Amino acid sequence: MSCKKWLLVCLLVSGVFLALYLTYSPMTKWFQVEKEPQRYPVAKRPSTEAPTEEPFQEEPGMYHVAYPRKYKFIIDQPEICEQQKPYLVVIVPVPPWDVDARNGIRKTWGEQKVFGDKMVLVLFLLGLHSGNDEEMLQERLRNESQQYQDLLQSNFQDSYRNLTIKTMVMMEWLSRKCQQATYAMKVDADVLLNMNNLIKMLVSLNTVQGNYMTGLVWYESPVIRDPSSKFFLPYDVYSKNTYPPYPLGMCYIISVDLPQKFLQESKQIKPIYIEDAYLGICLERLGIVPIKPPNIEQFVVKPPQYNRCYYSGLIAVLTENTNQMTSYWLDIHSSSQPC
Repeated sequence: MSCKKWLLVCLLVSGVFLALYLTYSPMTKWFQVEKEPQRYPVAKRPSTEAPTEEPFQEEPGMYHVAYPRKYKFIIDQPEICEQQKPYLVVIVPVPPWDVDARNGIRKTWGEQKVFGDKMVLVLFLLGLHSGNDEEMLQERLRNESQQYQDLLQSNFQDSYRNLTIKTMVMMEWLSRKCQQATYAMKVDADVLLNMNNLIKMLVSLNTVQGNYMTGLVWYESPVIRDPSSKFFLPYDVYSKNTYPPYPLGMCYIISVDLPQKFLQESKQIKPIYIEDAYLGICLERLGIVPIKPPNIEQFVVKPPQYNRCYYSGLIAVLTENTNQMTSYWLDIHSSSQPC
């Protein structure tokens, strides 16, 4: 073999060994640039779906709640407002296990559906139950819903601390499923409601109201700074000394244009766990002031000793429990002339 051929072979072999060395040697890491696609994102095709705004996805902590979130209804009545076209839809937040409260309302003030030419729809709003009997209770709820068709259940955890979530989920349902109504009402399960007096009050407004919220309105309600109180809120969560005006959560009435506005504001205001005060904060941001009802004395949170004549003139009064509410209602309606 000629010298030139030997030289060519030697160069080729040397090149192969050099390439292998550079490929597997640790020293080459000093000269290599790692591929990091996350630093150089590839442009994506524009999505045809509208983006979902969920600005508060971190853990909420002690004084806030997990909202907004993509909660969904696992028991729903999606067509009921379209079918019934109610003048007023009343939503009662109640724990999933409290069937006695639901039955008590069904047999008393929630029983009558028509008042003159006004249709009233009563629905119960529930979250999820936790415990060893969860599956059994859920099956009972499905059967109850099939029987009465008045349950709305969403997949948040039902608890006192999650009342703001429950309230905002209620606003979601009203905004999406019940625009046919004129007014909506939230009322606690331990409130005795006089539907006749309520409808008379709303009709007396003459014109349909917008940006309307009424009930037992509290003004300059102090922010509780006592850590031993269940309503305690520290300065770094809410710095003002008083809340904006808001109707007490036991019972309030809103026009059906408000739920969507509350939902919009909830994207900008991190929700506190005190649900009625939070709605007041949203109202302030919206530039809306809740209105006192024509007769605020018809809304009572600390009632005197029971008197049939007095109670029959009220719209909403807080009671101690379902049994007391039921007995009062039966007594009021035991005569066509309670006074």
